[in-house]
Amino acid sequence: MSPRVRLTISLLAVLAVLFTGAAGYMIIENEHHPTFLDSLYMVVITLSTVGYREVIPLDDAGGKAWTILVIVVGIITVSFAFTSLLSLVVSGELRSLREKKKMEKTIDHMSDHVIICGYGRMGSLVARELRRQEIPIVVVEKERSVESDLRDDKFPFVIGDATDEDTLHDAGVTRAQALVILLQTDSDNVFVTLSAHTLYPELTIIARAEQPATESKLIRAGATRVVCPQSIGAMKVASILTRPTVVDFVEVANKGVDLEMDEYEIDEGSPLVGRSLRDTGIRRKTGATVVAIKRADGETLVSPHPDACFEAKDTVILVGSAGVSSRLDDIEHDT
Repeated sequence: MSPRVRLTISLLAVLAVLFTGAAGYMIIENEHHPTFLDSLYMVVITLSTVGYREVIPLDDAGGKAWTILVIVVGIITVSFAFTSLLSLVVSGELRSLREKKKMEKTIDHMSDHVIICGYGRMGSLVARELRRQEIPIVVVEKERSVESDLRDDKFPFVIGDATDEDTLHDAGVTRAQALVILLQTDSDNVFVTLSAHTLYPELTIIARAEQPATESKLIRAGATRVVCPQSIGAMKVASILTRPTVVDFVEVANKGVDLEMDEYEIDEGSPLVGRSLRDTGIRRKTGATVVAIKRADGETLVSPHPDACFEAKDTVILVGSAGVSSRLDDIEHDT
């Protein structure tokens, strides 16, 4: 039994002693017509041993015998309540309750965040990468053994089963920009995807599939994108064997070189709309290379021609040194 449960039971027992004792005085000393307040007062001064005067005259048989019973039962009950309170404080559960309330308040004020379901090896890596990019996240984890790791990593979190809709609500699913589902089994991933898509159809959902055959089920359940580690791993092994230099180039950013691939969406009112790639001078001004342009209708221009013009809602994919997107912002402002 947890200290919190013991404290709750002991407090209820103390209340039971107070009201039962008061009722006993009202019944036993009925001839003196005591009020409930007088009877309750008698119980309190008896248990507290403060020595105040008796407001109800006690007869030799019933009244004194009832007082002895109240003292014995009351002292045992109060001692149990005090011990339970001390145990709650010493065990740190009281501090955990305060931290939980603080965490709930923090999550309630969050919006446009990413919810990560599952804080295993993959989930922890995703969380750290999103934090590096200053994207707010909330972690949902079922195992309480991970709670200390989440506190050490200083991530807002909810301890609960992600397959439960109430847990998703606690994580702010209706205010989130995306949901990343990285649970251990495909069945759980499909169930959470379906629940989240039902709660918030506009939500971007990225789900993991342990088996390639599950990808189609996750898409039908409402997943926006599906990641299958087995497929990705197999493709990378094949690429290492057939195109090792290309793989080294893609991973060069992880070896300390200041290089990244980023995307940039062009708004409708952007001064870049209607201008060609050549006219904007992106390569000259930012040092980045535009490797593709994805149109709003889904068409993708790979290695676009210098005379290709930007359109509203285009997504530009660039390769360059870190901070490519911010430098492209500067071009828009200077244009």
